[in-house]
Amino acid sequence: MRTLTYIALSLVILLTGCSTISNTLSNDRGDGYDFRKTRWGDSRQRVLLAEKDSQIHHRSEDTLIYKYEIAGIPTYLIYTFKNNKLRAAGYITEKPAKNAQNMTKMCMDKHGKPTERLNEGMIWKTPDTVIYTHAYPSHITLKNTKFERTSDGLLSDVMHNYAKLKSRAIDRWDAVWSYVDAEFYEEQQKEKEFRSEDLSLYEKVLIGIMKRNESIHFTNNVGLSRSISQEQFKIFGNTTDK
Repeated sequence: MRTLTYIALSLVILLTGCSTISNTLSNDRGDGYDFRKTRWGDSRQRVLLAEKDSQIHHRSEDTLIYKYEIAGIPTYLIYTFKNNKLRAAGYITEKPAKNAQNMTKMCMDKHGKPTERLNEGMIWKTPDTVIYTHAYPSHITLKNTKFERTSDGLLSDVMHNYAKLKSRAIDRWDAVWSYVDAEFYEEQQKEKEFRSEDLSLYEKVLIGIMKRNESIHFTNNVGLSRSISQEQFKIFGNTTDK
């Protein structure tokens, strides 16, 4: 039910302060709160007050976004609303990064063994909150590939040498670490499938039904380059094996 869909997060960059790992862990779900210093059902005004020391990055009727940093990873701190009531929040990577999977590790260190392991990610369930995390290599770069002038060109050659090339590939990861109102989450999953038409763009990312397009970028030693989605890459591989 989780689809691979391209998400554009190209927003104007504003510089804000950084957060340490210890601050991030201690601020999440503090005493009497569901996420940081907020509770489910809080208004936009209440969340703005709770984040008064943070510099706002983007705001709309159903979303508040702040620039944030977790363990050196640039992220967006996001709050989403419906009818001016907070129902989901969390962190997503601003762009693919080397160590983005550390966000998932931090979540596991904080919450322990997950309630459920999904095909893509893990969740923890409490009476009030569903916590979700997932990390995936969204940007893979293969350099100095051997280019032979085969009928299928560079892509075909990469496929034939992929195991060797992957061992020295440069991976960039994306990650999400989110907190969702349990009542809202269960309402969405009544039919065992999320009703995506009821979700905003950022809620789809926070819940895990949308993520950044996963792609592979490769060049040869004379500068010829090409990019392809990982899904297309797999399909091409199946074709060349036949």
